[in-house]
Parts: sequence; structure tokens; C-alpha cells
Amino acid sequence: MPIVTCGCGARLNAPDRLAGKLVPCPKCTAPVKVPAAEAVAEPELDLMPLAPSSAPDPLPARVAAPAPRRAIPPRPPPSPPVPAWKLYGRWALGLALLPLVFSVFSKNDVRERYEQMLASDPKLATKIDQLERRNAKEEEIFDALPQNRIPGALVAHSSKIHWLFALLSAGAFWGFLLLVYPMGNSTAQGLWGVGVFTGTIGIVLLLALQIAAQYSQGMMLTGRSIIVIIFYIIKFIGFSYRAALDPGNGFILSMLGFTFGVGFCEEACKLLPLLWHFRRTAKLDLSGAVLWGLASGIGFGVSEGISYSADQYNGIHTGEIYVVRFISCVALHAIWNGFSSVLLWKWQTDIQAIDTWYGWFIPIFKVAGVSMALHALYDTALKKDHDLIALVTAVVSVAAFFWLYERVKKDEPAMTGATA
Repeated sequence: MPIVTCGCGARLNAPDRLAGKLVPCPKCTAPVKVPAAEAVAEPELDLMPLAPSSAPDPLPARVAAPAPRRAIPPRPPPSPPVPAWKLYGRWALGLALLPLVFSVFSKNDVRERYEQMLASDPKLATKIDQLERRNAKEEEIFDALPQNRIPGALVAHSSKIHWLFALLSAGAFWGFLLLVYPMGNSTAQGLWGVGVFTGTIGIVLLLALQIAAQYSQGMMLTGRSIIVIIFYIIKFIGFSYRAALDPGNGFILSMLGFTFGVGFCEEACKLLPLLWHFRRTAKLDLSGAVLWGLASGIGFGVSEGISYSADQYNGIHTGEIYVVRFISCVALHAIWNGFSSVLLWKWQTDIQAIDTWYGWFIPIFKVAGVSMALHALYDTALKKDHDLIALVTAVVSVAAFFWLYERVKKDEPAMTGATA
């Protein structure tokens, strides 16, 4: 109810229904106007007093509470400077090509040594001729040779010394990586695990694919199912192997065969640990990914050296071929996979985005395509006895790896959002 004051000083309470009207003063009967409702609205909106509380009064709504100050984390201590010998020591991996350089300019004719052996011993020549006529096994022919080998060969055909060469090669290369290359967030145990995996399980998977590709050549399937598509992919790989190894094929056809047969299968085999990692966790930084790639290539190269020694070198070749195989060839396998590893780290999101089985082909060719081509060119040049071309290809491979690694290393902070 609004309170009305008359000119005579009398105060009276007027009902709300008289708002805006004239009413007589009960004291002097003079007309007094009752204020309108909106004029008295404000007094009617007085709030009830709050109950006593121990909590402090809240800040007015129009006053913003000050934001709490964020603690500034202390800057990490600066990384110790990398010794100069480590900065440039990585390039020493290229020195592993020196045995290949020497072998290109040396003469080692196995056929000539074999024919001289037979010419100097007619009885042995007759015995060997009889064994060859009845298609005797290779072991029987070597058993007939003096000391189980061709004159000039480093070891007998039945020797197992190549396992010692493999152990020395693996230890030297992995020790070099641990000593000279930046580890990133990889570990020494991880490097050994990657190398052993590729040199054992990876090689077994590769051999299984090669056997399947070989047996698929005389088979045909019809239909449009996934199994049929995969079968013809394997069949194409088998055809590529045949094109690569056929001595009658020219340089171009041989290189195409090596690219989509040997090159694709071997480079994909060496990438398996990294593909698995970047598909699942993707925690490796660039340095760690490169070390994994080099270690995987070393494991593959050492395992391949064991196979070649047992099947093609023991009892036949001089010591030079073992040096080339367990040093230069191991380094090349590491270099080719190191190049692919840099690209895989750079384009790891492509691997993580794959959602179909056929979605793997383009990313793998994108990552390993250059290494496949260099690998194929090197093998084709050796097949066609163009040793100088093979040597140039090896040198270009090493230079390309270091160039790409250093270039992506400079871009790593921007790509990862890290600060200098």
C-alpha cells in the first residue's frame, strides 16, 4: 500500500486500487492524489533480509573475480652440446661402401678358377663330368673337390663360418648406431628387438610370400572376392620375380621385375616394425624412427648374408665377397630402409588413416617407392654386369638418405609444434 502525505502534514495509507486517483485527506479534507502503481513499484520490491551465514558476501555480479595466476613452469635446462664428432660421425655410414668400391675394380673370375682346376686334374674332371651327367646334388659335387671347395675359395662349402661373420657384422653396425646416432625416444633394447624381428620373422614371412608367388604362376582363379584379388596380386609379384631373374630379359624389363618383385617385397618386409608401430602408438620421434629403420635394415641384410653365404659363396668365392656382403650390402639395406623411415615418419598420418585392406597400397608405395627403385636399379645393374652403375646407385642412395634426413630434421619442430 502506497503512503500518501497531505499538505497539512497528515500521512495516510492508500489501497492499491486508488493508485492514480484523488482522495480526501481525513484531517483537512483537501484532495490528495495517490501515486501511480509504477511509481511505487520500487518500494514494494524490497528483498527480505538474508538469514545469518558464515559464508562471505558474494561479489556483485558486475564485478569480475580476478583470474587466478598460472604458475609458469621452469624452463628445462639447455641440452648439452652435441660433440662435433657425433654431428659428422653419422656420415661414416657411407664408408661401408668402400668394400663395394674395391670389388668393382678387382677381378675375381670364379669360372676361370673352376676350369683351371679341372684342366690340372683330368681324373677330377672325369668324375665331375659323370656327376653332372646324372644331375648329382651340389653337395655331392663339392664332396668330390679337394678340401670341399674350388681353389681360391675362402672356406669349404660345408663351412659355418658365415654365422661368425653375421654376428660380427650385426654387433659392429648396431654398436655404431648406438655410439654415433641420436637415439631420440628409442631404446637400445628396441633396436635389437626390431633387428632380430626383421632378420627372423620378417624373413620367414618374405620367404612364405615368395613361395606362394612361385606356385601361383600355374594357377587360375575366377570371381571378384577379396581372396581372388589377393591371389592375383601375389601372382603379379611372382611374375615380377621371374622377369627380374630371367637372364634373357633386357635392362628395362629386368628393372621393372626387380622393382615390383624383389624391391617391393624386401622393402615392405623391412618396414613391417615401423608400420606396426605407427599404426598402433606412433610415439617415435624422427630420430627414433630413423634408428628403427636402420636397425631393421641391418637385421635384414645380415640374415640375407647368411643365406647367400650358405647357398652361393661357401666353397666358391674368395674372402672379398664376404666383406662386401656383410658390410656394404648390410649398409645399403639399412640406408634404403632409413630413407623410407624418414618418409614414413613424415607421412605417418596416412598410415593411421587406413581403414580398408586395399588402402595400404598407395601409402606403402608413397613411402617405399624411392627405395624400391634404387634397390631395383642396383640389382639390375649387377645382373647385367654393369658394376659401375651399381656403385653409382649405391653412392646416390647414401647421399639421398642423408639429404632427406637432414632436411626433415630441420622441419621437425614446425611439424610437431615443438619450440626451439
